[in-house]
Amino acid sequence: MHTEVLTRMSLFEGCEAEALHQLLREAPNSLRTYKEGEYIARQGDVCRSLFILMKGNVKTQMENAEGKQLTIDWIKAPDILAPAFIYASENRFPVNVEATELCEVLVMDRARFEAFMHAQPAVMRNFIAIISDRSLFLSRKLNEFALQSLKSRLLNYLQMHGGIHNQQEVAFILGVARPSLARALSELIAEGKITMTGKQVVLNAPE
Repeated sequence: MHTEVLTRMSLFEGCEAEALHQLLREAPNSLRTYKEGEYIARQGDVCRSLFILMKGNVKTQMENAEGKQLTIDWIKAPDILAPAFIYASENRFPVNVEATELCEVLVMDRARFEAFMHAQPAVMRNFIAIISDRSLFLSRKLNEFALQSLKSRLLNYLQMHGGIHNQQEVAFILGVARPSLARALSELIAEGKITMTGKQVVLNAPE
């Protein structure tokens, strides 16, 4: 069953099922279960293993010393967690990884996985592509927070997600206080760019 899940991942595209069977048989690994609200990893934890989300969904958040949190991403199984940091010189989780529902995580020895990639060049190419795509995602995220106004970020969010159902959740995602989000929404309503009906916020079609 675990092999079937792994074959659905872009990481193992082009890899024979028998090779995955052998990897699971030989590599030191464990399957861990996490309930909703439990942390799979904490920001700053050492990342000594490959973490593969086999079932469920997680959210990743950065947290500062004052406890302010910024939601970076939601990840849906099957996917690899923190791929860019497994072999980094400072291999620590950059975010908190929290289960948003019942999750299963396959934790695999990173040395054995590295040997597997050498034996399976397609997997190594896939791994490099995943890291590259992740770097692109994070650079765009940095651009949003460093260079764009809150109103621009809100409009981008609405274009991507179609609407806002939970303002507190969106405030976490954008890294702002709820009152700041409310002010920006009010300004966008006054400018005729969005419409709010009850708690539902939608982007107006351009004229």
